[in-house]
Amino acid sequence: MSRMCLGFVAIAVLAAGGSLMGGGKEGDKELKKIQGTWKFTSQQMEGKEQPKEQVAKLTITFTGDKWSVREDTKVVQAGTHQLDGAKKPAQVDAVVTEGEGKGSTMLGIYELKGDSLRVCFDPAGKQRPTSFTAKADQFSAVLEREKKKE
Repeated sequence: MSRMCLGFVAIAVLAAGGSLMGGGKEGDKELKKIQGTWKFTSQQMEGKEQPKEQVAKLTITFTGDKWSVREDTKVVQAGTHQLDGAKKPAQVDAVVTEGEGKGSTMLGIYELKGDSLRVCFDPAGKQRPTSFTAKADQFSAVLEREKKKE
């Protein structure tokens, strides 16, 4: 998997952790739900599953309205994001500020259920996905919240 692919996945997940577009109490609630570190459990590029051993190296951490994706211990991408949870499916715009794709805005959708997060993105920012299955020029991922070590 190329670094570009890793970075896009990271952005997708991170973007889902941002505040709702327009802010306010709902945005604060959404932001609080996503804080912490998440592990990638699966990833699709253009509808094809990526190797589990590669995906297992990826994590994303949300701190406030910022995100950072790591491959093992190395930061591969970071940025900011905005969410619109009022849309169905919920929408996210992720801006890459560091690493692969720096300066780009990815359009995506997300679904947060407890400690599970699904995302799908168009890394080129041309057309927002309408489902969680990655089509041509899209990527999707499923993440799980890392359990705190005691």
